[in-house]
Amino acid sequence: MSGGNSPLRSLGSERDNNKCRRFHLALQTIPLVRLFFSGAVLYLLIIGVLINHVFLLPSLSNIRMSTLQKNGSRIDNTQRQHLLAVADNEEGASACLLVNDENPRLPEWIAYHYHTLPLRALTVAIDPASRSSPLEILQRWNDTGLIEMQLWNDDDFLYRHSANGSKKETIRVSADVYGHRTRQNHFINKCMADFKRRNKQWVLLIDVDEYITFNRIDENNQEPAFPTEKAPDGIPTLMDWTWYKGGSEEGWLDGWINNMSSPTYITTESLVSRTQLQPGGVVTDWAGNSYYIQDDRALRDLEALDEPPEEMPILTYTMVDSEDNICGEIVNDIYEDRWDEEWVCIEVDWEAPKDDQKKKNIFHGGHVVEDLQHRKYFLEKEQTFWPKGLSIKKAKEARERLPKVGERKTILDVVKEETNRHGYETIGSCITMPRLRYGPFEDQSEATTVMASKEINYKNFVTLRYRWHAAKGIYSYGKVMIDVSQIPSEKLLVEADNVHAPLCHYCHRPVWFYSPHYVKSLFRVNHYLDSFEAYTYRKDIRVELRQSIDRYHSLGKEGNHSMDIEGSPWLQEFVQEMGIENAKMLLAGAGSFPKLDVNLWNIPWG
Repeated sequence: MSGGNSPLRSLGSERDNNKCRRFHLALQTIPLVRLFFSGAVLYLLIIGVLINHVFLLPSLSNIRMSTLQKNGSRIDNTQRQHLLAVADNEEGASACLLVNDENPRLPEWIAYHYHTLPLRALTVAIDPASRSSPLEILQRWNDTGLIEMQLWNDDDFLYRHSANGSKKETIRVSADVYGHRTRQNHFINKCMADFKRRNKQWVLLIDVDEYITFNRIDENNQEPAFPTEKAPDGIPTLMDWTWYKGGSEEGWLDGWINNMSSPTYITTESLVSRTQLQPGGVVTDWAGNSYYIQDDRALRDLEALDEPPEEMPILTYTMVDSEDNICGEIVNDIYEDRWDEEWVCIEVDWEAPKDDQKKKNIFHGGHVVEDLQHRKYFLEKEQTFWPKGLSIKKAKEARERLPKVGERKTILDVVKEETNRHGYETIGSCITMPRLRYGPFEDQSEATTVMASKEINYKNFVTLRYRWHAAKGIYSYGKVMIDVSQIPSEKLLVEADNVHAPLCHYCHRPVWFYSPHYVKSLFRVNHYLDSFEAYTYRKDIRVELRQSIDRYHSLGKEGNHSMDIEGSPWLQEFVQEMGIENAKMLLAGAGSFPKLDVNLWNIPWG
């Protein structure tokens, strides 16, 4: 990467150089006679305005790593020096964002995380489908010197080094969901590698409609029950269980009851509430039967092996595919002599009467599995470097210690305090956080809203406007914050595994049917659905989902379970810290969704 030490990358000039040529070609294609006899003069004027608007926008496809100088801070120098002095005394965090038409959301996202994380370095990559550039928003912050900003495009991360390391090979991605995920995964790891090179520590990996917060125990809001180490008296234990969503909102379980004279296979009726679906908790079905669901993965971890017990192939980066085969990269294939690191899939009998291998939901590293020919394979123990995590008791105590609303502590303050209290190996280098969906329903009482200023409308900010959310503990897949200082550089040279657990050897493997240990998490990520206008604003490759009113209403209904009683004072504190004029400058455009698509947008420009 070139461009010296400037924190923000400038825009390339290639598109500007082609601007006049393309406009000239457009003129050549229109006969002059029609200009005067069919109203085409007006038509051309409109096109000219559009061309001027479009081509003077930053060139999204030609962002380069060259230097963009600071334009000089728009904040009063005395106040700026005070803010910089405060920032220098704080241990700041970094973040990576891949954006697509996110300018209405960015001002709030940056300001919120500057104040609460505290965010001190941000790298933003622009999806090629984006019709707008975040440059002006990033430039405001870059000029203050309070956040180190970088702006990337595909050329800055969609590459791999050739075998001899002499040159970069461009990675081509398809224009579909698979291509979107490939772009996302390469960006995540390249971004983390860059922050590691710059001696940063904690890096937040969430989206621009997501906000990290403390996962306080809310006595005014229904919380999932804390799991227990064993079943309550009179409640049978369900082991080797699997969750099936089916056509029911709650779904059902099957598994084995192990506290009878002999293990018995059972299938439950539909569950009364999916919020109960936490390992170590009790679920009740509509027939009135209750079951304690054993934490199968935790028990299997206690017996996991570091190495295979005898010579056999090893499967790494393992997963279960759609046909219930175990897939992964094979090493030491003594059966079919396949190349090391070749991707293979093996068929296994999940119903085999072996304690090791009954259900795919307890599939985990550090164990031996057999294929249908009874050949043995060892699943790499990927969880070796996973955080040990807090016990139930200590997690509850830690959540009770979390700062109250209005108490001025940052996310990193708590990370540092709990790491000092419990040890780094307990908190770990990858903090997995559950998510909580917030719906589009608004609380009509402004008396319960923390107002920042009469000059700033709180309804422009999703973190203040929307207070109704889904049931806690049911949102599948979490997001992470990673300490890149503890990750070997070579682990960041390849594509990330996925956005929810980018590094499978450092982050807990996600489980699709329940939120990752909601009750044990000190932090969570609030995910805001926002208005339908905002939901459909992005030119997303998943257009059939992003433009569906039915899907929007379905997600909105899910987010109408409970309401936060206490509002967040972050904006009020941000305004007090920055001053009203500076805050208005940094927050300009928040919550405003200008129309980007026009009828003439698809005109060929030559």
